[in-house]
Amino acid sequence: MEFRIPPETHLERLKLAAMYLSLQRGLRRSGWQSIGWGAFTLILGLLSRSHTIFDAIWFAIGVFLLIEGAWILRAAETDPRVLKFEAAALLLLGLFNTVGLYFEIHSGIKPLFGARIIIVGIIQLFSAFTTFNSYPSYKKIYEHLDRACLHELELMIGDAWDQKTDSGSDVVEFKIDDKKCKAKFISELVIILTNKGKGITVSEPGKVRIENHGNKMLSKSLKVELTLEDVKVKTEMKQECLDRWLAWLSQSTAPKVLA
Repeated sequence: MEFRIPPETHLERLKLAAMYLSLQRGLRRSGWQSIGWGAFTLILGLLSRSHTIFDAIWFAIGVFLLIEGAWILRAAETDPRVLKFEAAALLLLGLFNTVGLYFEIHSGIKPLFGARIIIVGIIQLFSAFTTFNSYPSYKKIYEHLDRACLHELELMIGDAWDQKTDSGSDVVEFKIDDKKCKAKFISELVIILTNKGKGITVSEPGKVRIENHGNKMLSKSLKVELTLEDVKVKTEMKQECLDRWLAWLSQSTAPKVLA
């Protein structure tokens, strides 16, 4: 989505709120990820019979990840700094399961699951990198978030993801890469929901272009190219869904439509 930081218009504040909601819902996934890694680490520590300093490290990291994951899931708003703690814990755990595993084996200890733990360590190192890499963007959005606009957007979204898409509904359903997506039309605004409702995009008619490429082979669905904020995506939608898009675009003084 295109907007200035700090946002200067109401629409830009809504777009920033949409990005915040997407990141916040993604953080809940990170919270469950931390709990999963923490539980896995504690189990390894319990099953290990080496009774060395390595066991203490397993327990310490595991407990930290469990607490940090629970904190993310319980918090209404997650402070961006928690991403640094999560990245640091995953980095330490990843290094322990790669470099530390080498020293553990070299000392004569046979680790549980053997060298296969190295694969887990590599995954943890990658997770640490992606978590830390998301910190600057989340921090900038968090600092300029308008809570009133956030509340307004949440009310607009409502139960759109679970809402039925019948003929009288303001919500339509379509697919991107065979994954369900939904759009909710609100006057001069459309809210796009993806990734099971976790991904949120807000756009106005002037930033939307829709092009119909005809029926999909052996299907009633249409192949439609949708452009949002200069980002093109190939979609599949029913004729009634396309008609709803076109009706919404026609409300704009200068709709961008290629039927």
